Order: sequence, then structure tokens, then C-alpha cells
Amino acid sequence: MRTSRERRQPVWRGIAIAAGLLAVAVFQSPGAWAARPETIVTVRGVVTDATGAAVAGHTVRLIKTRTIHKLKAPRSQDQGVEEKRTMTDGEGRFELEFSLDPSFHAYFVRFFEPALFDGVKYLVPSDLEITRQSEKGGVVEAHAVLRLHPDWPQVKALIAEYGAASPRGQILRSLGLPKHKEDLGEGRELWVFEAAGVSYVIEGEKVVETRKTGGGAQPEAATPAASPEQPDPEERVNDR
Repeated sequence: MRTSRERRQPVWRGIAIAAGLLAVAVFQSPGAWAARPETIVTVRGVVTDATGAAVAGHTVRLIKTRTIHKLKAPRSQDQGVEEKRTMTDGEGRFELEFSLDPSFHAYFVRFFEPALFDGVKYLVPSDLEITRQSEKGGVVEAHAVLRLHPDWPQVKALIAEYGAASPRGQILRSLGLPKHKEDLGEGRELWVFEAAGVSYVIEGEKVVETRKTGGGAQPEAATPAASPEQPDPEERVNDR
């Protein structure tokens, strides 16, 4: 005589077999392994100056960001990666196309490149976040107006006074106004640029000494994209 346990076994075995067949049917059904469709975004815009004139040849960059948690680190770390870049045409227009990366939670348009941006003439423009506009794909409008640096009128006047080709004129055009000046006597003058970490001793029309003073401009937070790297086993990415 079979026990109640023995009588139940065929029932549970039948349920398990049915579940297995259903799983196989799902995995083998058309489209079960279909890749998630890409979300393509096109960013278009115009870069102008404060007068409304087009700024040609200006670098525009697309930055994506996420937060990385290291298991042995007490704090999380924000990571910014340059996805793409382009330059404005003769009318100040630009266009960037990219596909959304689900491992990054935010996207920004950055209207400057530290190595190329004219920070003496213009203020550094703020990043423009386009995360929400990009979620469904399509075209996103992104425009920027470059504002003149408050010191620019004075810098421009001094360059005209000293001459653009003179040592003083070239220094002013590259670094802007010095943080302070000091008369060293004997026709020598010290110009100190703390932000750049450098000072110049100028005598007449010559730079007779260059001094490194430490400091200098800090590198920007976002790092240009390189070849794909293997993930750190001690890192966990928060893409929300």
C-alpha cells in the first residue's frame, strides 16, 4: 500500500516537468534573447557670444556621469567620462549623436575644453544637463552664450598699451591680469599669477626670470573617454 507521500510525488513531479517545459518555451520563443533597443539622441545647438555673434571653432563636449562605490573606501566617488566631442561650424552650430548608456545616470553638454578655452576673454560656461530630455531619444536643443570675463576690458586695454607682441602683452593675453605686482627696483617688476602657479620678473621689454610658485589650475573632474577598461572587482556602480 502506498503512503500519502508516495501518492503526492507524481503530482509534484508533473508540476516540475510542466514548469521546465514552460521555461524552455519562453527562452526559445522568438525575441526572447533580443537585445534591448538603443536609444539614440541627437544634440543640436548654437554657441554665441554676448553680442549674439556666432563663435566658430568652439569645442563642445558630451559628458556622462555615474557614482562608483568602492567596497574598501569610506566614501563613494563620482565619475565623469567624455562620451563625444565636436566643434562649432562657421555659424556657431554643432551636432552630436550618441546612444544612451544605461550604466550612467546623467548626461551634460560641456561648452569648454580646458586646454583650448579662452578663459582670459570669456567666463567658463556652466554645464547644461540634458538627462531628462534624452530619456526618450530624438533631438535635444542645447545652446550656450559665452560671457566676457569682467577683467577683459582692462586686459584688452593693457595689451594695446604694451603691444600684443611684447612680453607683457603676450603674458596678459595668456594669463589675464596678475594677482599682484611688485616693484623690485632697478627697473624690474614682479608679476604674480597664483592661479597658474607662476611669476615673472620683467625688466624693460624682457622677461628675465620665471618662477614656479606651486598651485596652478586643477584638472577638471571629467576625464576624456579612453579604451574600455576592465571593472575594478572592488567597485560597485550606482547608476540610479
